Amino acid sequence: MSFLSHGVRLAAFDLDGTVVRGPTICESLAESLGKLPRMREIEQLRDLAQIRAARQEMLGWYGDAPHALYDKLSLELAPGAVEAFGLLAQHGVQTAIVSITWSFAVERLARRLGADAWVGTDAHCGEIRHFWPDDKPAWLARRASTLGIDMSQVAAVGDSHGDVPMLAAAGHPFFVGADLPREIAHAVHMPNADLREVARLILSR
Repeated sequence: MSFLSHGVRLAAFDLDGTVVRGPTICESLAESLGKLPRMREIEQLRDLAQIRAARQEMLGWYGDAPHALYDKLSLELAPGAVEAFGLLAQHGVQTAIVSITWSFAVERLARRLGADAWVGTDAHCGEIRHFWPDDKPAWLARRASTLGIDMSQVAAVGDSHGDVPMLAAAGHPFFVGADLPREIAHAVHMPNADLREVARLILSR
């Protein structure tokens, strides 16, 4: 298949549920530490103050070397994830991973996939720089501006209500979760999609 021209110049992907399927990164980290039941409780929280406190608690689980914990994880990538990022790069489309999970994990997966940029919740010396769903569109807009790209030239791929702000801001939204939120009824709905198919559609725009 040949893609001679298209309008999308930047494609942003959520991580958990979009690029990573099955257990989330935080669930995988928690399971390795015997904290999975508590992690499942945390993932039901919706109050930001409670989530802030829970993130501080989680950081205490990881010790001084969270990267070492990540190295032991066996994460399930979405079908076609590696090929999708390669295909987009081959055709000159910048890629980014935009996630609220820990930036040390986002960075490792982004480098593995060859993404051009990434962002997540950062932690340094016990201090947390929180990143929330509502921060996603602002970060994406700054990234697009840096590249000289209009948001009409941006594709975004997500799977949950936490991705709605980012998908609503992008010119080309794709939703791979089961139930399409009504706020983004215009998005391309591809439940549990192979990301190669998503990349091909992005390139056809």
